[in-house]
Amino acid sequence: MRLYVVVAILASALAFVERGHAQLSPDTDFLKTSPAAQGTIRQYVIDPRGEVQGLLLSDGTQVAFTSRLQRDVIATMKLGTSIRIEGRRHRRFPLVEPDTMINTDSGATIQVPSLLEGPLPQGKETLSVQQMHADGAIDRLLYERSGRVSGFVLENGTLVWLALDVNDAFRQALHVGDRIVVEGNGTDNEYGRAMEPLAMGFQGGPLTPLDHATDRIKKPRSQETVR
Repeated sequence: MRLYVVVAILASALAFVERGHAQLSPDTDFLKTSPAAQGTIRQYVIDPRGEVQGLLLSDGTQVAFTSRLQRDVIATMKLGTSIRIEGRRHRRFPLVEPDTMINTDSGATIQVPSLLEGPLPQGKETLSVQQMHADGAIDRLLYERSGRVSGFVLENGTLVWLALDVNDAFRQALHVGDRIVVEGNGTDNEYGRAMEPLAMGFQGGPLTPLDHATDRIKKPRSQETVR
């Protein structure tokens, strides 16, 4: 009986430690480096409502921040600008969380606030979406801080964001080079083009409505070797 109690206590302690690791993993997956990234701004990362909430650099690095920085970023970090990022870089994916962004051409610096700090973007209440269509090859994948695929960028620059209820199997079935057709809702403005898909398919195949039970879309034979 005494041995059973000891084993139960050890099992409980191990479960507690494992839960602790699971809770900490999103943060421990990031390393603070100097610089965390540097390069040229290739495009703004906007959400389907048109708000700037990140940057894509020329080497494929995704720089993620709150849309409360939109006004400052647009004013000081133009497309083609050379920048240096101080902050944290994900161990496995090209994702950076900045503390400071420096325009190395002009010296302008932006201190990045936490998620709830800073003013709300102007005109937030007027943002709206419209029906959109996009097609083309996936140029690169986009990531959440947990490392889960949050969407992708097509070769024409369109950002496609997956809804939260799209399951992990579907996200993991997406690959760079896949030729995709997307229909959904989004925004096309002076900062970029972004949408959230309601239906997707491979070029040459049928469109599949997306919901939480959709784990993949059928690939036509013409694309079976595309990667």
